[in-house]
Amino acid sequence: MESVRRPVTWAEAARVSAGCAVVLAVTWAVLDRLGERQLPVAAPLVFVPGRWFFTRHRHWGAGPVAAVTGSVVLFALVDRLRPDLDRLLADTTATAVGLVVATAVFTVGSRVRRRA
Repeated sequence: MESVRRPVTWAEAARVSAGCAVVLAVTWAVLDRLGERQLPVAAPLVFVPGRWFFTRHRHWGAGPVAAVTGSVVLFALVDRLRPDLDRLLADTTATAVGLVVATAVFTVGSRVRRRA
């Protein structure tokens, strides 16, 4: 499938990130409205980049590297933010930053060509 091997454009990465930001904001608003501080704010968000990966860009090298890098950033940042912010806001902020990092890593990784 040719569309699967195309490199990711920065415009497409920005659109996906914006869509993820909307999902993240809605999730935060619902959890905040319900007064729920323990549920993971990132859970619904995982489906957006996952679907994007499987339907448009199956770069098997870049995908796992992006996921691991974004997760490391998220977990490192959430530990630093929780003492200063509300737990839900800290989790949401760390998730947003992790998402941006993962999207950037995936975009750059999709442009790397393997030597035959």
